[in-house]
Amino acid sequence: MTLPPETPGPRDTRAAEAPDPGPTPAARPSSRRTLIAGTLWQALPQMAPLVFNLALTPYVIHGVSEGIYGIYLLVMALQFMLASLDGGIGPSANRHFGIHAGRGDAAATTRLLTTLQVVVLTVFVPITLLVFWFTPQIVRFFPATDPDPEGATLLLRVMMVIVAVAQVRGLFTQVLHTRNRFAVQSVADLAGYVAYAIGMVVTVETGAGLAGIAWAFIAQQALTTLIVIPGALPLLDARGIGFIPRRELVDFFRYAWKIQVSGIVTSFSAQGDAFFVGRFAPADMTPFGVGQNFATTLRNIPQNAMSPIRTMMGNGIGSLGEVAAAEQAARLQRIWVQAVTGWIVVGAPAALFGVTAWLHLGTPLPGWVAATVLVAHGALLLVMVQRLWANVAGESAATMRVDVENLVVKIALTLALITLWGAMGAVLATLVANVFAAVRLVALLRRLPHPVEGPWRHVPWGLAVLCAALSGACSWAIATFVVGTWVPFGPLALFTVGLGAAPAMALYYLRTFGWHQVRRFVVTRGKG
Repeated sequence: MTLPPETPGPRDTRAAEAPDPGPTPAARPSSRRTLIAGTLWQALPQMAPLVFNLALTPYVIHGVSEGIYGIYLLVMALQFMLASLDGGIGPSANRHFGIHAGRGDAAATTRLLTTLQVVVLTVFVPITLLVFWFTPQIVRFFPATDPDPEGATLLLRVMMVIVAVAQVRGLFTQVLHTRNRFAVQSVADLAGYVAYAIGMVVTVETGAGLAGIAWAFIAQQALTTLIVIPGALPLLDARGIGFIPRRELVDFFRYAWKIQVSGIVTSFSAQGDAFFVGRFAPADMTPFGVGQNFATTLRNIPQNAMSPIRTMMGNGIGSLGEVAAAEQAARLQRIWVQAVTGWIVVGAPAALFGVTAWLHLGTPLPGWVAATVLVAHGALLLVMVQRLWANVAGESAATMRVDVENLVVKIALTLALITLWGAMGAVLATLVANVFAAVRLVALLRRLPHPVEGPWRHVPWGLAVLCAALSGACSWAIATFVVGTWVPFGPLALFTVGLGAAPAMALYYLRTFGWHQVRRFVVTRGKG
């Protein structure tokens, strides 16, 4: 933490008598450099999980058995759902921390952090105890846990404790992000994932099962926490330790409760398929879960830009005002939509054939799940900048409304389709619900005081269709004529199919951004 200023000496008398001008706004680097640097730091810790998952997922599945791996995937879905029960504190804290950072007010950041830590502990201690008590009943509800109900109970209880620790650590992470200190979090995530990867290999080799997986997660979270919290402390001010006024806390939660509703709904929308499959189609749990996780990994790569974008918006409102920040959001959205479109239209066909060849489970279900879920994610990614702008600007009611409507549509369609088509029925329901939510959100956000125009006009539709067809043709040809003959099934097959989609990816981005934009990116990255 920063120390109190020293007492002025004789030569500083005039400065000491001058009125306090208040917090000095933090210096603002260029938007382009901040966005690119922040995105790269956010993406860096995903490379280790990506490499690990590509190389070792088939090894882990066959090492612990499909049934045990299915339990692991189901417990992870439950963990993500429980993690959303934070009262909307995380996203709301990011908004307020970002405004304080834009004003250069470390003391206000510290007061808010102290207050929210007490709130988090007050909320999560009872929730953790409650989940501990009802864990056996939760496990018995899902037939997918039948291969090892005791191990599932242990793992879920461990993951609940980890959720509470992550909520405490998450507030320090928000402080880092809103000051553009993404490197600390990236290093922590990388170190934690190395510990997790080692733990998973030891689990397979020793036959430790779900207990070994639990210990791998404990090691990961402990290491990450020991890096993040000390890294955030220099950004705080010891003079700010204390609690914010009651009126400010009420205002905070007047905004946060809407974010909480959206968070719960969004989390269930993302993880609900796993619950339905674990209950109604347990035999599909492993191929479905792996395909869904692969699509989520591909989604998370461009989504790494979200935290820098949200930080830039919050800083912009705090230092420039809402009108200028809205203009900045509009510029960011154009670049975002064009970049995300290429990633989805080229990645989905490659995932269809690549994931099937990668896992080689005797069914094409993982590939179909991965491709369909990636397209479903793409529908919401296209409107993500608008969603962030609405939340940062304090207009979270619209996003909450759309999230609730999305969930209602998703549940109704899933219940209708999962009994007909199993896991694919749930995935198709998600796709339809997400497209509906994206269109609905754009329509609602037109009513904001300072709206950001819809994303559809920025999509290069003709080029997108062409590149999707090229990616599909190349991926199919390689999966059909190369994989299994010249290239063995497994990680190398996935890499080879992905490499076959590279021409389509190159065509899209070169046609969309051109060589000059690529050169500007390289120059900015080199200077950043």
